[in-house]
Amino acid sequence: MEEYDHEDENDHYDEERYEHEEEERHKYEMEDEHDEEFGREDKRNQNAQQKPIVIKQEYWYKWSRSTDIPEKYAETPISSEKTVPIQFQEKEPLYTNVIPMKGQLFVPLEETAQYLGASVILYPASKIAEIQLNDKLLIVKNGSRAVYENMKKTPMPHPIFEKNEKLYIPISVLTNGLGFQVTWKNQQIFVYE
Repeated sequence: MEEYDHEDENDHYDEERYEHEEEERHKYEMEDEHDEEFGREDKRNQNAQQKPIVIKQEYWYKWSRSTDIPEKYAETPISSEKTVPIQFQEKEPLYTNVIPMKGQLFVPLEETAQYLGASVILYPASKIAEIQLNDKLLIVKNGSRAVYENMKKTPMPHPIFEKNEKLYIPISVLTNGLGFQVTWKNQQIFVYE
């Protein structure tokens, strides 16, 4: 039996037509998937729009992630600088200097972070602090309103500042950034998981 190559003009044409049909079919399939995806998203958007939006006033211990500086600050439970106990888990309370300012309670960064179980690295020349607890990493700088949470930049309500050679940070920023909650009760600051 003799083998030979035979190319027919119609065979070539059919191959091109087949490729063209495949492209068209693929295009329509993609459009159908896209429509289905938007259909689901439209339903989600409709459901989200139907739910009422509740706006709650922030309290002194809440960490506002807004980049806007508020016009009005919430009252703090203390009105002047003083020593306040911080209670965390079953540990003995940490008695530390607390400074109320612009709706926040500022605490010494290094000693408070270490009390909460975090490690702290201070860079004195640049006034930068790294606070690490498990998989949480906070990086702050003296005079800056930004905190880096696991390398994601987040605004703070008021900048870090230095007093008596200690950096002060809002306790809400420190505790929330490390995965804790904070509240005020019986003239004490309580930190909990």
